[in-house]
Amino acid sequence: MVHWNSSPHPISDIRDWSEAERLELRPDFQRKSVWSSSARIMLMDTILKDVPMPKIFLANSIKDDRTYRVVIDGQQRISAILDFLKDRFALETPYIGSESGKVFSQLSRPTKDRFLSYQIDFNEAIGPTDEEVREVYARVNKYTVPLTKQELRRADFPGDFLNISEELAIEEFFDTSNIFTAANRRRYADVEYISELLAGLICGIQDKKDNLDDFYTQYSSWDESHKREVINRFKSVLRDMSLIFNDDLNIAKTRFRQKSDFYTLFLVIDEFLCAGYSLTNKCLQPLREDLRILDNCIRPESAVDVCSEYAIKCVSQANSASSRTWRKNFLSSILIGTYVGSHSELSTQLLYKLMDDFINAEYSEMCPPTEIFCAQCEEEMSDKTQQHMITWTTSTAEKQFSNSVWIHSDCIAEQAHWVEMERPKTNESTVF
Repeated sequence: MVHWNSSPHPISDIRDWSEAERLELRPDFQRKSVWSSSARIMLMDTILKDVPMPKIFLANSIKDDRTYRVVIDGQQRISAILDFLKDRFALETPYIGSESGKVFSQLSRPTKDRFLSYQIDFNEAIGPTDEEVREVYARVNKYTVPLTKQELRRADFPGDFLNISEELAIEEFFDTSNIFTAANRRRYADVEYISELLAGLICGIQDKKDNLDDFYTQYSSWDESHKREVINRFKSVLRDMSLIFNDDLNIAKTRFRQKSDFYTLFLVIDEFLCAGYSLTNKCLQPLREDLRILDNCIRPESAVDVCSEYAIKCVSQANSASSRTWRKNFLSSILIGTYVGSHSELSTQLLYKLMDDFINAEYSEMCPPTEIFCAQCEEEMSDKTQQHMITWTTSTAEKQFSNSVWIHSDCIAEQAHWVEMERPKTNESTVF
Protein backbone atom coordinates (compact mmCIF):
# COMPACT_ATOMS: atom_id res chain seq x y z
CA MET A 1 0.00 0.00 0.00
CA VAL A 2 1.25 3.48 -0.90
CA HIS A 3 2.38 5.71 1.95
CA TRP A 4 1.48 9.39 1.61
CA ASN A 5 3.25 12.44 2.91
CA SER A 6 1.43 15.78 2.93
CA SER A 7 3.56 18.88 3.10
CA PRO A 8 3.81 22.40 1.60
CA HIS A 9 6.67 23.47 -0.65
CA PRO A 10 7.53 26.96 -1.90
CA ILE A 11 7.73 27.63 -5.62
CA SER A 12 11.50 28.00 -5.23
CA ASP A 13 11.63 24.26 -4.42
CA ILE A 14 9.77 23.41 -7.63
CA ARG A 15 12.23 25.54 -9.61
CA ASP A 16 15.17 23.79 -7.92
CA TRP A 17 13.75 20.31 -8.62
CA SER A 18 13.27 21.23 -12.27
CA GLU A 19 16.74 22.77 -12.71
CA ALA A 20 18.32 19.68 -11.11
CA GLU A 21 16.34 17.51 -13.58
CA ARG A 22 14.67 15.66 -10.73
CA LEU A 23 11.09 16.57 -11.65
CA GLU A 24 9.19 14.72 -14.37
CA LEU A 25 6.33 16.88 -15.52
CA ARG A 26 4.51 14.64 -17.97
CA PRO A 27 4.77 10.88 -17.66
CA ASP A 28 3.17 8.84 -20.43
CA PHE A 29 -0.24 8.65 -18.74
CA GLN A 30 -0.57 12.43 -18.36
CA ARG A 31 -2.50 14.43 -20.95
CA LYS A 32 -0.80 17.16 -22.96
CA SER A 33 -0.94 20.72 -21.70
CA VAL A 34 -4.19 22.30 -22.85
CA TRP A 35 -4.36 25.48 -20.79
CA SER A 36 -5.01 28.75 -22.58
CA SER A 37 -2.61 31.65 -22.16
CA SER A 38 -5.26 33.44 -20.12
CA ALA A 39 -5.52 30.52 -17.69
CA ARG A 40 -1.75 30.50 -17.23
CA ILE A 41 -1.67 34.26 -16.64
CA MET A 42 -4.48 34.14 -14.09
CA LEU A 43 -2.71 31.36 -12.18
CA MET A 44 0.20 33.78 -11.76
CA ASP A 45 -2.32 36.37 -10.56
CA THR A 46 -3.56 33.82 -7.99
CA ILE A 47 0.00 33.35 -6.72
CA LEU A 48 0.77 37.07 -6.59
CA LYS A 49 -2.40 37.64 -4.59
CA ASP A 50 -1.46 34.77 -2.26
CA VAL A 51 -4.72 32.90 -2.92
CA PRO A 52 -4.45 29.15 -2.13
CA MET A 53 -4.65 26.68 -5.01
CA PRO A 54 -5.75 23.02 -4.89
CA LYS A 55 -3.24 20.35 -3.87
CA ILE A 56 -0.80 18.85 -6.34
CA PHE A 57 -0.14 15.08 -6.33
CA LEU A 58 3.42 13.77 -6.75
CA ALA A 59 5.13 10.39 -6.74
CA ASN A 60 8.35 10.51 -4.70
CA SER A 61 11.18 7.99 -5.15
CA ILE A 62 14.86 7.75 -4.11
CA LYS A 63 17.48 7.06 -6.77
CA ASP A 64 21.24 7.27 -6.12
CA ASP A 65 20.54 8.92 -2.78
CA ARG A 66 18.57 11.70 -4.48
CA THR A 67 14.83 12.40 -4.39
CA TYR A 68 13.04 12.34 -7.74
CA ARG A 69 9.46 13.42 -8.23
CA VAL A 70 6.86 12.60 -10.89
CA VAL A 71 3.77 14.78 -11.25
CA ILE A 72 0.61 12.70 -10.91
CA ASP A 73 -1.88 15.58 -10.98
CA GLY A 74 -1.03 19.28 -11.42
CA GLN A 75 1.19 19.16 -14.48
CA GLN A 76 -0.42 22.18 -16.15
CA ARG A 77 -0.06 24.37 -13.07
CA ILE A 78 3.60 23.47 -12.56
CA SER A 79 4.36 23.90 -16.27
CA ALA A 80 2.79 27.37 -16.23
CA ILE A 81 4.79 28.36 -13.12
CA LEU A 82 8.09 27.17 -14.58
CA ASP A 83 7.41 28.88 -17.91
CA PHE A 84 6.71 32.15 -16.12
CA LEU A 85 9.94 31.85 -14.17
CA LYS A 86 11.73 31.46 -17.52
CA ASP A 87 10.11 34.64 -18.96
CA ARG A 88 8.15 32.63 -21.53
CA PHE A 89 5.02 34.77 -21.08
CA ALA A 90 4.11 38.11 -19.51
CA LEU A 91 1.34 39.31 -17.23
CA GLU A 92 -0.89 40.54 -20.04
CA THR A 93 -4.68 40.71 -20.36
CA PRO A 94 -6.72 39.49 -18.52
CA TYR A 95 -4.28 40.33 -15.69
CA ILE A 96 -5.00 43.71 -14.12
CA GLY A 97 -2.48 45.12 -11.65
CA SER A 98 0.72 47.04 -11.06
CA GLU A 99 2.85 44.33 -12.75
CA SER A 100 0.90 44.43 -16.01
CA GLY A 101 2.98 43.62 -19.08
CA LYS A 102 5.97 42.30 -17.14
CA VAL A 103 7.73 38.95 -17.35
CA PHE A 104 9.15 37.43 -14.16
CA SER A 105 12.62 38.94 -14.53
CA GLN A 106 11.08 42.43 -14.70
CA LEU A 107 9.28 42.13 -11.37
CA SER A 108 10.62 44.03 -8.39
CA ARG A 109 12.84 42.12 -5.96
CA PRO A 110 10.16 42.00 -3.22
CA THR A 111 7.57 40.74 -5.70
CA LYS A 112 9.93 38.04 -6.99
CA ASP A 113 10.65 36.91 -3.45
CA ARG A 114 6.96 36.81 -2.62
CA PHE A 115 6.29 34.76 -5.75
CA LEU A 116 9.09 32.26 -5.04
CA SER A 117 8.05 31.84 -1.40
CA TYR A 118 4.39 31.08 -2.26
CA GLN A 119 3.50 27.76 -0.63
CA ILE A 120 1.79 24.96 -2.56
CA ASP A 121 0.32 21.98 -0.74
CA PHE A 122 1.55 18.62 -2.03
CA ASN A 123 0.41 15.06 -1.49
CA GLU A 124 3.49 12.91 -2.15
CA ALA A 125 3.26 9.17 -2.66
CA ILE A 126 6.45 7.64 -1.25
CA GLY A 127 8.05 5.00 -3.46
CA PRO A 128 4.95 3.83 -5.38
CA THR A 129 5.11 1.32 -8.22
CA ASP A 130 4.17 2.41 -11.74
CA GLU A 131 0.84 0.59 -11.36
CA GLU A 132 0.12 2.43 -8.10
CA VAL A 133 0.95 5.80 -9.68
CA ARG A 134 -1.47 5.10 -12.54
CA GLU A 135 -4.15 4.03 -10.08
CA VAL A 136 -3.75 7.25 -8.09
CA TYR A 137 -4.00 9.30 -11.28
CA ALA A 138 -7.16 7.45 -12.28
CA ARG A 139 -8.72 7.90 -8.84
CA VAL A 140 -7.89 11.61 -8.67
CA ASN A 141 -9.46 12.27 -12.07
CA LYS A 142 -12.30 9.76 -12.13
CA TYR A 143 -14.62 11.58 -9.78
CA THR A 144 -13.63 15.09 -10.74
CA VAL A 145 -16.39 16.91 -12.64
CA PRO A 146 -14.70 18.77 -15.52
CA LEU A 147 -15.24 22.50 -15.45
CA THR A 148 -17.31 23.90 -18.29
CA LYS A 149 -15.81 26.54 -20.56
CA GLN A 150 -17.83 29.21 -18.79
CA GLU A 151 -16.67 28.06 -15.35
CA LEU A 152 -13.11 28.35 -16.62
CA ARG A 153 -13.82 31.81 -18.03
CA ARG A 154 -14.92 32.98 -14.59
CA ALA A 155 -11.42 32.21 -13.36
CA ASP A 156 -9.51 33.22 -16.49
CA PHE A 157 -11.27 36.43 -17.58
CA PRO A 158 -12.28 38.65 -14.68
CA GLY A 159 -13.47 42.09 -15.63
CA ASP A 160 -16.34 44.11 -17.04
CA PHE A 161 -17.58 41.69 -19.70
CA LEU A 162 -17.91 38.88 -17.15
CA ASN A 163 -19.53 41.15 -14.56
CA ILE A 164 -22.10 42.53 -16.99
CA SER A 165 -22.92 39.05 -18.32
CA GLU A 166 -23.56 37.81 -14.79
CA GLU A 167 -25.67 40.85 -13.89
CA LEU A 168 -27.86 40.59 -17.00
CA ALA A 169 -28.33 36.84 -16.55
CA ILE A 170 -30.45 37.49 -13.44
CA GLU A 171 -32.84 39.94 -15.12
CA GLU A 172 -36.40 39.09 -14.10
CA PHE A 173 -37.38 38.46 -17.72
CA PHE A 174 -35.27 35.30 -17.81
CA ASP A 175 -36.98 33.88 -14.74
CA THR A 176 -40.49 34.34 -16.10
CA SER A 177 -39.66 33.22 -19.65
CA ASN A 178 -37.95 29.97 -18.62
CA ILE A 179 -35.06 30.57 -21.00
CA PHE A 180 -32.70 28.89 -18.54
CA THR A 181 -33.08 25.65 -16.62
CA ALA A 182 -31.84 25.12 -13.08
CA ALA A 183 -28.99 23.06 -14.55
CA ASN A 184 -28.05 25.98 -16.81
CA ARG A 185 -27.87 28.24 -13.80
CA ARG A 186 -25.73 25.83 -11.75
CA ARG A 187 -22.99 25.53 -14.39
CA TYR A 188 -23.10 29.18 -15.56
CA ALA A 189 -24.51 28.26 -18.97
CA ASP A 190 -26.93 31.17 -18.51
CA VAL A 191 -24.00 33.60 -18.20
CA GLU A 192 -22.33 32.08 -21.27
CA TYR A 193 -25.53 32.55 -23.27
CA ILE A 194 -25.86 36.17 -22.15
CA SER A 195 -22.26 36.63 -23.28
CA GLU A 196 -23.26 35.38 -26.73
CA LEU A 197 -26.09 37.91 -26.86
CA LEU A 198 -23.74 40.71 -25.82
CA ALA A 199 -21.23 39.68 -28.47
CA GLY A 200 -24.05 39.80 -31.02
CA LEU A 201 -24.99 43.32 -29.94
CA ILE A 202 -21.38 44.48 -30.20
CA CYS A 203 -20.26 42.81 -33.44
CA GLY A 204 -23.33 41.19 -34.99
CA ILE A 205 -24.00 37.50 -35.49
CA GLN A 206 -21.10 35.34 -34.34
CA ASP A 207 -20.07 31.91 -35.55
CA LYS A 208 -20.81 29.58 -32.63
CA LYS A 209 -19.06 30.32 -29.32
CA ASP A 210 -15.52 29.99 -30.63
CA ASN A 211 -14.48 33.61 -30.15
CA LEU A 212 -16.23 34.38 -26.85
CA ASP A 213 -12.85 34.42 -25.11
CA ASP A 214 -11.83 37.32 -27.34
CA PHE A 215 -14.77 39.39 -26.09
CA TYR A 216 -13.93 38.55 -22.48
CA THR A 217 -10.37 39.71 -23.12
CA GLN A 218 -11.10 42.80 -25.20
CA TYR A 219 -13.86 44.07 -22.91
CA SER A 220 -12.37 43.12 -19.54
CA SER A 221 -11.85 46.85 -19.11
CA TRP A 222 -14.82 48.23 -21.00
CA ASP A 223 -15.19 51.86 -22.06
CA GLU A 224 -17.91 53.18 -19.75
CA SER A 225 -20.00 54.95 -22.40
CA HIS A 226 -19.95 51.98 -24.78
CA LYS A 227 -20.70 49.58 -21.93
CA ARG A 228 -23.70 51.64 -20.85
CA GLU A 229 -24.94 51.85 -24.45
CA VAL A 230 -24.83 48.06 -24.89
CA ILE A 231 -26.53 47.45 -21.53
CA ASN A 232 -29.32 49.88 -22.47
CA ARG A 233 -29.77 48.16 -25.82
CA PHE A 234 -29.93 44.78 -24.10
CA LYS A 235 -32.62 45.93 -21.68
CA SER A 236 -34.57 47.69 -24.46
CA VAL A 237 -34.81 44.40 -26.34
CA LEU A 238 -36.10 42.67 -23.21
CA ARG A 239 -38.73 45.41 -22.80
CA ASP A 240 -39.99 44.85 -26.34
CA MET A 241 -39.95 41.09 -25.78
CA SER A 242 -42.18 41.66 -22.74
CA LEU A 243 -44.60 43.71 -24.86
CA ILE A 244 -44.79 41.14 -27.66
CA PHE A 245 -45.09 38.09 -25.43
CA ASN A 246 -47.91 38.88 -23.03
CA ASP A 247 -50.38 36.67 -21.18
CA ASP A 248 -52.05 35.84 -24.48
CA LEU A 249 -48.78 34.61 -26.02
CA ASN A 250 -46.49 33.49 -23.21
CA ILE A 251 -42.94 33.05 -24.53
CA ALA A 252 -42.34 30.30 -21.97
CA LYS A 253 -44.95 28.21 -23.81
CA THR A 254 -43.58 28.81 -27.31
CA ARG A 255 -40.54 27.66 -29.23
CA PHE A 256 -39.09 31.17 -28.95
CA ARG A 257 -37.84 30.38 -25.45
CA GLN A 258 -35.41 27.93 -27.08
CA LYS A 259 -31.93 29.35 -27.28
CA SER A 260 -31.54 29.20 -31.08
CA ASP A 261 -34.84 30.99 -31.67
CA PHE A 262 -34.35 33.48 -28.85
CA TYR A 263 -30.84 34.44 -30.04
CA THR A 264 -32.22 35.22 -33.50
CA LEU A 265 -35.28 37.09 -32.27
CA PHE A 266 -33.18 39.10 -29.82
CA LEU A 267 -30.81 40.41 -32.51
CA VAL A 268 -33.68 41.12 -34.93
CA ILE A 269 -35.44 43.32 -32.37
CA ASP A 270 -32.19 45.11 -31.55
CA GLU A 271 -31.64 45.84 -35.24
CA PHE A 272 -35.06 47.49 -35.55
CA LEU A 273 -34.57 49.50 -32.36
CA CYS A 274 -31.14 50.71 -33.51
CA ALA A 275 -32.72 51.83 -36.80
CA GLY A 276 -35.10 54.05 -34.82
CA TYR A 277 -38.26 51.91 -34.98
CA SER A 278 -40.35 51.05 -31.94
CA LEU A 279 -43.54 49.35 -30.79
CA THR A 280 -44.99 52.52 -29.30
CA ASN A 281 -48.69 52.90 -30.14
CA LYS A 282 -48.60 49.74 -32.27
CA CYS A 283 -51.29 47.07 -32.30
CA LEU A 284 -49.34 43.90 -31.51
CA GLN A 285 -52.08 41.34 -31.95
CA PRO A 286 -51.37 40.62 -35.67
CA LEU A 287 -47.66 40.11 -34.87
CA ARG A 288 -48.57 37.78 -32.01
CA GLU A 289 -50.80 35.84 -34.37
CA ASP A 290 -47.93 35.49 -36.87
CA LEU A 291 -45.65 34.22 -34.11
CA ARG A 292 -48.36 31.80 -32.95
CA ILE A 293 -48.68 30.46 -36.50
CA LEU A 294 -44.91 29.99 -36.71
CA ASP A 295 -44.84 28.33 -33.30
CA ASN A 296 -47.38 25.79 -34.58
CA CYS A 297 -45.77 25.22 -37.95
CA ILE A 298 -41.99 25.35 -37.43
CA ARG A 299 -40.86 21.76 -37.17
CA PRO A 300 -38.63 19.60 -39.37
CA GLU A 301 -41.54 17.54 -40.73
CA SER A 302 -43.73 20.57 -41.47
CA ALA A 303 -45.61 20.54 -44.77
CA VAL A 304 -44.86 24.26 -45.00
CA ASP A 305 -41.45 24.06 -46.66
CA VAL A 306 -40.00 27.34 -45.41
CA CYS A 307 -41.04 26.50 -41.83
CA SER A 308 -39.42 23.08 -42.15
CA GLU A 309 -36.19 24.71 -43.33
CA TYR A 310 -36.21 27.12 -40.39
CA ALA A 311 -36.64 24.20 -37.97
CA ILE A 312 -33.77 22.29 -39.56
CA LYS A 313 -31.53 25.35 -39.24
CA CYS A 314 -32.29 25.34 -35.51
CA VAL A 315 -30.95 21.79 -35.24
CA SER A 316 -28.29 21.28 -37.90
CA GLN A 317 -25.39 23.71 -37.39
CA ALA A 318 -27.77 25.79 -35.27
CA ASN A 319 -25.04 28.07 -33.93
CA SER A 320 -23.17 28.60 -37.19
CA ALA A 321 -23.14 32.12 -38.61
CA SER A 322 -24.87 30.95 -41.80
CA SER A 323 -27.81 29.31 -39.98
CA ARG A 324 -28.15 32.22 -37.59
CA THR A 325 -28.14 34.70 -40.49
CA TRP A 326 -30.81 32.73 -42.38
CA ARG A 327 -33.03 32.62 -39.30
CA LYS A 328 -32.45 36.34 -38.72
CA ASN A 329 -33.59 37.15 -42.26
CA PHE A 330 -36.65 34.97 -41.69
CA LEU A 331 -37.76 36.54 -38.39
CA SER A 332 -36.84 40.04 -39.55
CA SER A 333 -39.25 39.54 -42.47
CA ILE A 334 -42.01 38.79 -39.96
CA LEU A 335 -41.36 41.58 -37.45
CA ILE A 336 -40.83 44.27 -40.08
CA GLY A 337 -44.59 44.44 -40.70
CA THR A 338 -45.15 45.88 -37.23
CA TYR A 339 -41.88 47.67 -36.48
CA VAL A 340 -41.65 49.42 -39.87
CA GLY A 341 -45.20 49.08 -41.21
CA SER A 342 -43.98 48.27 -44.72
CA HIS A 343 -42.08 45.47 -46.39
CA SER A 344 -38.67 45.08 -47.98
CA GLU A 345 -37.82 42.97 -51.01
CA LEU A 346 -36.63 40.22 -48.68
CA SER A 347 -39.73 40.22 -46.48
CA THR A 348 -41.95 40.27 -49.57
CA GLN A 349 -40.23 37.10 -50.76
CA LEU A 350 -40.89 35.40 -47.44
CA LEU A 351 -44.56 36.41 -47.22
CA TYR A 352 -45.30 35.08 -50.69
CA LYS A 353 -43.34 31.94 -49.94
CA LEU A 354 -45.35 31.44 -46.76
CA MET A 355 -48.63 32.10 -48.54
CA ASP A 356 -47.89 29.62 -51.34
CA ASP A 357 -46.57 26.98 -48.95
CA PHE A 358 -49.61 27.31 -46.68
CA ILE A 359 -52.04 27.05 -49.57
CA ASN A 360 -50.25 24.07 -51.09
CA ALA A 361 -50.16 22.37 -47.70
CA GLU A 362 -53.88 23.22 -47.21
CA TYR A 363 -53.39 24.43 -43.63
CA SER A 364 -57.06 25.26 -43.12
CA GLU A 365 -56.58 26.53 -39.56
CA MET A 366 -53.77 28.91 -40.39
CA CYS A 367 -54.39 30.16 -43.89
CA PRO A 368 -57.33 31.01 -46.14
CA PRO A 369 -59.60 28.12 -47.12
CA THR A 370 -59.04 26.11 -50.29
CA GLU A 371 -61.51 28.43 -52.05
CA ILE A 372 -59.94 31.87 -52.01
CA PHE A 373 -61.96 34.96 -52.88
CA CYS A 374 -60.64 38.33 -53.96
CA ALA A 375 -61.13 41.04 -51.30
CA GLN A 376 -61.96 43.56 -54.03
CA CYS A 377 -64.22 41.83 -56.55
CA GLU A 378 -65.17 38.92 -54.25
CA GLU A 379 -64.75 36.43 -57.07
CA GLU A 380 -62.95 33.12 -56.56
CA MET A 381 -59.33 32.99 -57.61
CA SER A 382 -59.00 30.10 -60.00
CA ASP A 383 -55.21 30.24 -60.31
CA LYS A 384 -54.36 30.41 -56.62
CA THR A 385 -50.61 30.62 -56.94
CA GLN A 386 -50.31 33.27 -59.63
CA GLN A 387 -53.34 35.60 -59.69
CA HIS A 388 -53.60 36.44 -56.02
CA MET A 389 -51.54 39.05 -54.20
CA ILE A 390 -50.98 39.85 -50.56
CA THR A 391 -52.24 43.26 -49.55
CA TRP A 392 -53.66 45.39 -46.77
CA THR A 393 -55.84 48.45 -46.73
CA THR A 394 -53.96 51.73 -46.63
CA SER A 395 -55.34 52.32 -43.12
CA THR A 396 -53.71 49.13 -41.78
CA ALA A 397 -50.58 50.24 -39.93
CA GLU A 398 -49.28 46.81 -38.90
CA LYS A 399 -48.82 44.72 -42.04
CA GLN A 400 -48.50 41.12 -40.89
CA PHE A 401 -49.13 37.86 -42.68
CA SER A 402 -52.10 37.06 -40.44
CA ASN A 403 -54.01 40.30 -41.13
CA SER A 404 -53.32 40.44 -44.86
CA VAL A 405 -56.03 39.96 -47.46
CA TRP A 406 -56.00 38.36 -50.89
CA ILE A 407 -56.71 40.17 -54.10
CA HIS A 408 -56.48 39.68 -57.86
CA SER A 409 -53.47 41.29 -59.46
CA ASP A 410 -55.81 43.19 -61.82
CA CYS A 411 -58.14 44.34 -59.03
CA ILE A 412 -55.52 46.00 -56.87
CA ALA A 413 -55.01 48.81 -59.36
CA GLU A 414 -58.72 49.64 -59.48
CA GLN A 415 -58.90 51.08 -55.94
CA ALA A 416 -56.53 53.42 -54.15
CA HIS A 417 -57.17 52.00 -50.70
CA TRP A 418 -55.05 48.86 -51.21
CA VAL A 419 -51.31 48.70 -50.50
CA GLU A 420 -49.66 47.18 -53.56
CA MET A 421 -47.11 44.46 -52.86
CA GLU A 422 -45.94 42.84 -56.06
CA ARG A 423 -45.32 39.12 -56.20
CA PRO A 424 -41.60 38.38 -56.84
CA LYS A 425 -40.91 36.98 -60.27
CA THR A 426 -40.72 33.19 -60.18
CA ASN A 427 -37.34 33.09 -61.93
CA GLU A 428 -35.72 35.33 -59.33
CA SER A 429 -33.37 33.60 -56.91
CA THR A 430 -34.65 34.07 -53.36
CA VAL A 431 -33.15 33.69 -49.93
CA PHE A 432 -36.10 31.60 -48.80
